[in-house]
Formats: sequence, structure tokens, C-alpha cells
Amino acid sequence: MDQATFLWTFASTFFAGIALFMQKIVAEEGRSAAFFSMLSYAVSAILAVIILFSLRDAPPAWKMIAFFGIAAGIGHGLSNYVRIESLKYIDSVLYFPLHKLIGPLLVVVGGVLLFHDALKLTQYVGIALSLTVPLLLVTSVEHHRQKNLSLGLKLLIVSGVLSAVSLLLSKRGVTYESAVILFLVISQITGSFTSGVILVKQRGFKYSNFSRADQRDIYLSALSGVFSFLSSLSLFMALSTGLVSIVYVIQAHYILIPIVLSVWWYRDHINVRKFIAVVVSFFAIGLLAI
Repeated sequence: MDQATFLWTFASTFFAGIALFMQKIVAEEGRSAAFFSMLSYAVSAILAVIILFSLRDAPPAWKMIAFFGIAAGIGHGLSNYVRIESLKYIDSVLYFPLHKLIGPLLVVVGGVLLFHDALKLTQYVGIALSLTVPLLLVTSVEHHRQKNLSLGLKLLIVSGVLSAVSLLLSKRGVTYESAVILFLVISQITGSFTSGVILVKQRGFKYSNFSRADQRDIYLSALSGVFSFLSSLSLFMALSTGLVSIVYVIQAHYILIPIVLSVWWYRDHINVRKFIAVVVSFFAIGLLAI
């Protein structure tokens, strides 16, 4: 992996982790998750529109770029929908680690089969280590906390597949000449619109969710939207030059950032498994970046 690709991948990982930590803050402070999600999506879409005006000329293959951008955006939105459904039946401490195991594994398979990613032995070792990180984060979850474990796991798998498909479509879309900005704009707007529609369908458009919002609600939501947008921009830049299997496996380590920040910010408990997960993560990223 060249230096530029690694830096873009690292930036995407960092911004995605911070955006996820914003969700932790909202949950800890008991704020409206519906307002947070909808405003975050809106900010992300607005930034995409602003970036659109920076395009002087449309890329030669703009129709194909638009096609893959729309497809990837819809896939991302549907993945979010199935994720919400899955979390109705299984606990989040079980869902998120397993999701970050299934998604990257499928992307690695897709990268090798579809994009012919030529991986070194050290990178395969790094991938194997990376896939152990989510397993280290799976804590013992009481059975009574799972409303329907079987259905929840099935939905989790569907969400993971949709997420992987969206990522592979993104890789295909950004391989065209001068594709990143146009692809970013289209996929962000499509993904934000799809996710917003699903959110309204799931929770309804309740004025009370917005009338009680204060300045901090707006601040946290807007900040999350900015970080999510920057993460997507960085990810697409990395995908345009790097191997999809390596880029995504490294980027999936962002789930560790909220854990580390929560220990510092909220004094969350740090156990041996979490510490080992962080150490293994750094070692795995080192092997993947070689």
C-alpha cells in the first residue's frame, strides 16, 4: 500500500470512528436519535451538493459513475434499514462486532475474485488478525437480552452482505477516470435520501422530535454529518488507488475508536479483551500496510 492510499484510509477510519462516537454521546445524554440521524444525513447530503459545484466538467464515463453511485447509495441505505431491524431483536454489543466480521470478510472475497487483489502472505495474516478483533469485542450477552436471536442474526447477515455489496460497487465506481467527486456526490445524496426515507418510515416524522431540540442537538448532529462525509470522501479516495480488500479491512477498525474514547471520556470499563483488541488492531494494520 502506497503512502497516499494509507493516509486516505487512515483518515477515513479516524473520521468514521469519531462519527460513531457522536452517536455514543447522543445516547449517553438521552437525546433524540431520530433528530440526530435525520440532521446528520441532511448535512452530509448538503455537503455533497456543495462539492458538486466544484466539478468543472463531467467525467467521460459519468453515466456509469452515476449508475454505480446510485446503486452503492441504495445498498448503503438498505443496509442501514436492515441494521435497524436487526437491532430490534439482538443486542448492539453482539450486532456491531459480528457485522464488522461479516462485512470485511465478504469484501476480501469479493476483492480477490472480482478485482483480482494480489495479496501478500503478510497481508493475509493481517486480515486474519483483523477479523479476530470483532470477536474479541463480543462480550457475554445474557440470553434474555435477545428478543429473537435467530431472526436477529439472519438480519445481521443480510445487513453485512448489503454493506459489502455497497462497498464493492463503490470500488467499481471510483475506478473510472476523475470519478471520485461525482461518485461521492451521487452516492452520498442517494444514501442520505434512502436512509432518511427509511428513518421516517420506521419512526415517523414527529414534530416533537424537532421542537425539543436544543443547540447542542444541532451541534452534535451537524458534526456527525461532517465527519461522516469526510470519512466517505477519504474512503473513496483510498479505494480509487488501493486494493479494496486491504482498504476496507483497515477502515473497519474504526469500531475501536469509540471504545477508546469512551474509556477516556466516560470512564467506561477497560478489560483485558478490549486492551488485547487494540494491540492486535495496531499489529494487524501494520501488516496490512506493508
